[in-house]
Amino acid sequence: MQDVSEIVPATVDLRAEYESSGVREVLDELDRELIGLKPVKDRIRETAALLLVDRARRQMGLSNETPTLHMSFTGNPGTGKTTVAMKMAGLLHRLGYVRKGHLVSVTRDDLVGQYIGHTAPKTKDVLKKAMGGVLFIDEAYYLYRPDNERDYGQEAIEILLQVM
Repeated sequence: MQDVSEIVPATVDLRAEYESSGVREVLDELDRELIGLKPVKDRIRETAALLLVDRARRQMGLSNETPTLHMSFTGNPGTGKTTVAMKMAGLLHRLGYVRKGHLVSVTRDDLVGQYIGHTAPKTKDVLKKAMGGVLFIDEAYYLYRPDNERDYGQEAIEILLQVM
């Protein structure tokens, strides 16, 4: 029978993991491309640190559940939400949480059909394109329109929730 020390590394050098992962490059790009937004940048750094530690824990056999990575970006138009989402996609890819690291950015029109039976195929097609990467739904709050009973946004929401 094998000793645990033969299977699991005794230590993990987080500095070396950080340097080899390419996370620094993503964070440096974020600093160059976004002026200000210190709270946003701090939060991304915290998330990167959490994911780096989680990856190290998995390498040591200490973690069996991936952290939930669903995120919501809020802010006025032009404040960098899409840019931050692209950087998060790169970060998640470099740390091995998504296979491809691409960002699929869509709006309500890309997900919701105008007629019965059009929403499900549109939404599923978008999800298929986003697999292995990150799906960014710009102005997602427009998906739900309670004032119009013939609106199909709720159907798109239900499909998204099934996949999440």
